Amino acid sequence: LFGVDIDNIEVVVQRESIIHSMVEFKDKSIIAQLSLPSMKHPIQYAFTYPDRLPSKDESVSFADLAKLTFYKPDEETFRCLALAKQAGKEGGIMPTVMNAANEAAVAEFLQDRIGFLDIADMVERAMSDFKNIQNPSIEDIISANDEVRNSLK
Repeated sequence: LFGVDIDNIEVVVQRESIIHSMVEFKDKSIIAQLSLPSMKHPIQYAFTYPDRLPSKDESVSFADLAKLTFYKPDEETFRCLALAKQAGKEGGIMPTVMNAANEAAVAEFLQDRIGFLDIADMVERAMSDFKNIQNPSIEDIISANDEVRNSLK
């Protein structure tokens, strides 16, 4: 992720779903991206960067919000988080395999073909079945994405 080592990325659960990302700089100051519980703003900014477009949505009311809470995620409960970290550490094609397997498994869940807890099992199986390729080409990435998705249907 932008050349940041996976060990320098900390994941926290922020139950109010107001903070979408935070970056700590070398002077230890932190800049956060906050908006109402919707991915609309972070996605819009990703598409329009460096510009910011006006929004008709409500602003975050810090007086109404009152507090923000943070928790360390339980990686046994949030198994896909542990799998994502594993994919990041392995590098190569593995993040593509993990993402493709996750999206395919979630699609199966949304169609009532698997249970929610089966998602992590499917992702783990795809990652263990797929041979990693270091320094993949765009063709390798597209091929792995398609192969993983097709294998989980």
